Amino acid sequence: AWRASSWRPPRCRRRRRRIAPQRVGGMIPGDSRLPPAPVGSKPSSTASGSTSGGGTTEAAAAFVASAAAMTTSGTSLLGGRGSSVLLEDASYEELAEAVAARLAEDRSKATQRLAEVEAAERGLQAKKDLLEEMEQRIFAVARDAEDVVDLNVGGQPMSTTRAVLCSADGSLLSGMFSGNFDSGHKRDKEGRIFLDVDPTVFSKLLSHLRLRRIASPECPAPLPLVPEDLRPEYEMLVKYFGLENFMYGDVGPSGNIFQRISELTGVCQSKMQTKEFIRIMLSSTGGVPATNHEEVFGPVGFHERSLENSYGANPNTITVKFLKHRVRVEGMELRAKAADVVAHMSPTWTFKQGVEAAVHMSYPFSRQDLSTGRLPVASSGNAFWDEIVWTFPRDFCLEHVVLFGRVMVK
Repeated sequence: AWRASSWRPPRCRRRRRRIAPQRVGGMIPGDSRLPPAPVGSKPSSTASGSTSGGGTTEAAAAFVASAAAMTTSGTSLLGGRGSSVLLEDASYEELAEAVAARLAEDRSKATQRLAEVEAAERGLQAKKDLLEEMEQRIFAVARDAEDVVDLNVGGQPMSTTRAVLCSADGSLLSGMFSGNFDSGHKRDKEGRIFLDVDPTVFSKLLSHLRLRRIASPECPAPLPLVPEDLRPEYEMLVKYFGLENFMYGDVGPSGNIFQRISELTGVCQSKMQTKEFIRIMLSSTGGVPATNHEEVFGPVGFHERSLENSYGANPNTITVKFLKHRVRVEGMELRAKAADVVAHMSPTWTFKQGVEAAVHMSYPFSRQDLSTGRLPVASSGNAFWDEIVWTFPRDFCLEHVVLFGRVMVK
């Protein structure tokens, strides 16, 4: 018996409709597979590759995934923001073209970087080649330093080593025979280098250069002895070849010679003979003892005493020998003893340095004018000497002697 009160309508089950995932450009988000090719299109080998060439396929899949991300942000596939070609509108061929374009761009950048690296390597190699060439030239000069050089000096054959000719660093002579200008030298029929200078004068220079090679501080090379008639030509040749500093040293400015020696040696200016830097010799002596003669060259000289000869013994000479230096005297100042100036001070004398010609000098001494002041000394050249001589025709009585000039160490 059916009762109306117990009837219930049947329960209806609501079916849930499944919503298919939305495809973006033929792809499901999160799916790494490539979208199927449109009907009627031929797959591109660049984008699809083969089953064996999985690298290109993976690159294309990665590109598509990044392109999908750009599409969600409004970025175009091929030309940045604002382009009309988006991933959802791109065809399979356009995707393949974009992948190929990106690969070509990367390949171009890599090629450019490789070209820059290769250019840098070429620059380094060029520098290396230059250094090796310089090294070879330096070693070649060192090997050729003892080469024998045959010369024709004014018609007279001479031979020496390249090391001797190049011993004066920085001089013209050293540069001429350094090996860099051998092809430019004039040569005679036998192939000897020709120098159009006086052979006698050049042999003096060459002999000194040879001696400097074997000299030592204990045994320095002596300066050449040049006859007076050849002195001007000798000095000119020394200057022409740039040998002044090499032969005479960097002597500095002109000044008080004995003061300069005192500065160089640290010895008191009044004790030059005691310390064996000079030797004073008189043809005859009177007045102060010989052991005190050196004081005449001190800062102030004597007072009411003098360096003097034995009165009446005429003529008289004063010789000073420099034992460890050479000098070039350019001026002097003499002061006479007041008590004897009238009777025993000669107003004329000669002065000679080295083998140069003697210079005639004079001064009218008197009780009111005891000092000459600085008198210039004429010189026939720029040579330095280790001996100077005064010659007085009559007596002399000197309280103080100052020499002006330049000094070089032997």
